[in-house]
Amino acid sequence: MEDVGILNSMADLTQMVYPTYSYRAWIGLYDDLNSWRWSMSDSKFYQQEQREFRNWKSGEPDNRRSVEHCGSMTSDGTWLDEPCSYTRRPVCFNITGTVVKFVLINTLMTWTAAQKYCREYHSDLASVRNMTENQKIQELVPAGGIVWIGLYRDAWKWSDGRNFSLSYWNSIEPNNNAGKENCVAAVFNDEGKWEDWTCDLKRAFICYSYIPVSKKVLALKLEKTSNLDLNDHAVLEELLNQLKQKLKEQGLNEDIQLSWRKQSDGNVFHKEKNKQTSV
Repeated sequence: MEDVGILNSMADLTQMVYPTYSYRAWIGLYDDLNSWRWSMSDSKFYQQEQREFRNWKSGEPDNRRSVEHCGSMTSDGTWLDEPCSYTRRPVCFNITGTVVKFVLINTLMTWTAAQKYCREYHSDLASVRNMTENQKIQELVPAGGIVWIGLYRDAWKWSDGRNFSLSYWNSIEPNNNAGKENCVAAVFNDEGKWEDWTCDLKRAFICYSYIPVSKKVLALKLEKTSNLDLNDHAVLEELLNQLKQKLKEQGLNEDIQLSWRKQSDGNVFHKEKNKQTSV
């Protein structure tokens, strides 16, 4: 949220008036629609192109409301993308050498719970490598039913590769309107909240750069002339404040940060020939 506050404070709304949808600018968040993969990750299990076998139902995957990140199979053998929070019966599989056996679990659970269950009691949540295996699983699905298979994908990602953790969506967002909204803009006349949009729209955009930070470790030797405990937290803090003030007086900028490095015994200082030394 600190980054959101910085962006809001820097935004000049007078420069963000456009013919349509003013005050918006692209940020580096996007929905990775092409990241589908199998829960079973062992590369030896798949021959050439078997990882990429798909049997989507017509119109799928459609990522309705930008929340459909897990794969399921219907009783006609075609696949859907659905919210991972739905409860379905999972199909697990057991691998013995080159023999694969599929098992329908007659318990409703979320996709994540199904993956955990299959990994604990079987080999994994079912991968489908070809149409023959697809047919074997289809035969297990009750008429009109839907089951979980081991297909899933990543959701939102940052373009620099960082993990997506913070969510700051505007109301009813993301909604994947018209099934094409895979990129994110911040709305700076509404506290910088996020909206999903089609990536081909022309918008202002926010860039950033890393500021290199250098670290130095210095040994400090002090002569103790009082009964102060130099390893007391309050004393250490006061010493840091005094050192920082001295550095400022020497012309160093105010962004400098100081900290103590503790030794193996948990203390900063230790006695040495009637003195105390930090390393």
